[in-house]
Formats: sequence, C-alpha cells, structure tokens
Amino acid sequence: MTETIQNIDRTTEDGLCTSCGICAAVCPASCIHFERQKETYLPVIDDKKCIRCGKCLKVCPGYSYTYHAEQEDAPACFSVQAKDKKILKNASSGGLVTAMIRKLLQDGQYHVAFLVTGYNYENQAETRPFYKGDSLRQSQQSRYLPVSQQKAVRYILDNPEERIIFVGTSCAVHGLCNALKINGRSRENVLIIGLFCNQAMTYSIYEYMKRYRRWNSPVKAFHFWDKRAGGRTGNIRLEFQNGTHVHLPAREKALVSDFCRQERCLYCMDKLNVEADLSVGDNYTQKNDSPEGSSNMIVRTMSGRNAWEYCREEFLAFNSDYADIKSSQHIDRRLENQQMNNLLFAQRHGGRTVEEGVPCDLASFAQSVQKVTRKARRQYDRQLADLKLGERHAYGLMRWKRIVKFGEMCCGWLLVKLRFYRRA
Repeated sequence: MTETIQNIDRTTEDGLCTSCGICAAVCPASCIHFERQKETYLPVIDDKKCIRCGKCLKVCPGYSYTYHAEQEDAPACFSVQAKDKKILKNASSGGLVTAMIRKLLQDGQYHVAFLVTGYNYENQAETRPFYKGDSLRQSQQSRYLPVSQQKAVRYILDNPEERIIFVGTSCAVHGLCNALKINGRSRENVLIIGLFCNQAMTYSIYEYMKRYRRWNSPVKAFHFWDKRAGGRTGNIRLEFQNGTHVHLPAREKALVSDFCRQERCLYCMDKLNVEADLSVGDNYTQKNDSPEGSSNMIVRTMSGRNAWEYCREEFLAFNSDYADIKSSQHIDRRLENQQMNNLLFAQRHGGRTVEEGVPCDLASFAQSVQKVTRKARRQYDRQLADLKLGERHAYGLMRWKRIVKFGEMCCGWLLVKLRFYRRA
C-alpha cells in the first residue's frame, strides 16, 4: 500500500476498520457504503463519485486518533443500580444507561437518543433514534459486535440546535469527536455516554452461535448476556423462530472470543472511554455490588455531571474509587500489551503507528523497536493467526486451541503450587 492513499481505503487495507460507519456519515459525495467482508462490515468507495476530499480518513477512529492517558487526580466515580426493577431485570448489569436516558428524554432535557435495537444480527447492527415515550426495552443489554453510528453522526451534524444523547464504545466516541472537529462544531448539545470496551467481535461469533439449532429452526434473537439464562450478569440466550430457546454458559463466548475479535482491538488502549462525558461499564470491583447486578460510572465533564445530578434519584448510588475501577478492568496490563502490539504494527508498516496514524520519526522508531521482545512477537503473530481462523469459520480448530491453552494454564498453575510446597 502506498502512502498516497488519503481516503478510507488506507484504513481497510491495514485492517484497522472498526465498522463504525462515521466515514459514510461525513462523506459530502455520499459515495461510501458498507459490505460484509471477512465477517465484518467494511467501507467500499464508489470511485466515480469520490471527490478526493479526505474527510473519511480524517474522522476514522481506526486510523486517526491519539490516545491520551487520563490526567484526572480523582474523577468522581460511582457504583450504580437502577431503582426500576423492570429495567434492572432486563439489563446486563445495573441498568444505568437505560434508566438515565429514559429520564432525560421524558423530562425534555434531551430531544433524542441514538441506541441499538433488536437482537438479530443477520445484517449490521446500527443505532436508530429514540424519542420521549418510546420503549427502550429492545435497546438494553450489551452488544459485543461493531455497531454502525452513521445515522447518529449524520443527524448530530445536521441538527446543531438539538440536544442529543450519543452512546458508543471508545472508537465510536473518538470518531464522533473527529467529525465534530473537522466540521467546526462543539459538543455542547451532545451528551456522550461511553461504554467500557475490552474488544468488539466480528460477526463470526454470531455464525458460531447459530450452530446451536433447535429442531432446525433459524435463530430469531441472540443475547450475549441475559439474566434469564442465569448468572449475575447473565449467560447466553438463543431464541428461535419456532418459539423455543436455549441457554448457554458464558464460557461459550469466551472460548472463541480471541478468534472473533476485530484486528483494530489489538491496538486500542482506551478501554475506559476517556473522551466521553460519562463512562459506564460492569462493576467488577466487588464493592457495593448485588446479585441483581450494578454498574460503574466515571463522571468526566460538566455535561456528564449535570446529567448525573439530574437523574440521581432514579438510582441506588455509592461512591466508588477510580483506582479500584482501573484495577478491576486490568487497565495497566492491557496498556502494556496494546503498546507492544502498536510497536509491532509500526515495525511491519514502515514506521507508521496505529495510535498516531501518520508516519513517525524513524530514528525514534528504531530505538523503540528494540523494546519488543521475542515473546511479544510470537504472541502478536499468534493473535493475528487466531483472527484468520475466525474469518475461515475453523470452529473445530478454534476449540482445540482453546483446550490446549487451558491445559497449559493448568499445568503452569500446578508447577507454581509444587514449587511452593517444596520450599515449604
């Protein structure tokens, strides 16, 4: 690939697309559409219509954003659970996002919210507008698939006076911020609720789960986490068109997660969504939790604080510690792994790093590459090879590799125990 490519093709050729759809939202020639390739949705440009403006590349969060480590000394953090039992029962964790959006729309604080709806993924998941009085039930629960934010971002850009709620993972939030910036817009009228994100999966996970058929009936709905399937935050629930359903343990998703993730997730360091007004995720701190589930929330901006204070009576809330949230989400270990992957990506792409998205200084690059260990290179190659298995639907080999890895972990644990007892 040459350095002269200055449109979204550069992102797709490097395998960095997040399928967010924001490039299509800002395209003035409307020449970008998405097609399913390699079990994900990638942008395709109509070269006859393209005017070579480069906007699509400038907003792309897969190619063009720089992660800034958090600088807050003590951001306000909470453990939260919705008081509304219906919302809580249908939520993946504490029902925070749904209860807050319902309150803000109901009272006219915001005009519209863009959320995902439905649980069938034969086509790409996308957000749609929700207004005052609309039921939010079908928008609940976590989706681990890439979601198109094309309609949301286009609506935000076309309606600067409306107060809009935007919900998304860190890549979508960075893309929205890029789009606002190149259009000379502030985010004053947009409340950004950012979701904690470990990784987004390709649609191969959906194809994998569809193999669990009940009396040859096609899948009608696939729930990644559903409390009806048991567990604190739920297990997997598959519903079929003939009215039956089946519950699967959460480990079925974990078994193939390394094979079904997007390549861009190997490099992303923004798990806690630092550009959002409010960052929200599952409460893994083991503090102020309950069997019904709860959420952690980080309040980052004045807009986020105002929204939270307005809705606070809707929740059971406890003060939480930012260090506990970071520790429970394994942020330090994740940053170390992702930084190493970024160096390896730069080494194999002529010095261009993922986080900067532009050619970097080759002298400093040459020095940084020396930090890459042989073990890190092997791990990176193994991760890329695993992604290829997911694209090929090599499910039998995927399961076998996971079993071998689990066996290696058990052997390592036994060796540690044996050494401990010998010393004792």
